[in-house]
Amino acid sequence: MIQGLIVGKPQNEAYYDEYKKVYKEVIADDTLPILYNLPFGHAFPRTLLPYGLKTTIDTDKKTLVFDEPYFVSG
Repeated sequence: MIQGLIVGKPQNEAYYDEYKKVYKEVIADDTLPILYNLPFGHAFPRTLLPYGLKTTIDTDKKTLVFDEPYFVSG
């Protein structure tokens, strides 16, 4: 079960409101934190997001914080 969801920014922010509406309808859980419009995926600028790292989503501040190192040393 997921504990939060991050959604990438649509290219040129086209259909942003429509995407947001669909996510809210499909998920239908007001307690699940969803952070929209992040710069990753197919739109520019692109940010790399590693899989499997623990993160904290703050929907009030609209931030995503990695709780583990992004890079492994060694």
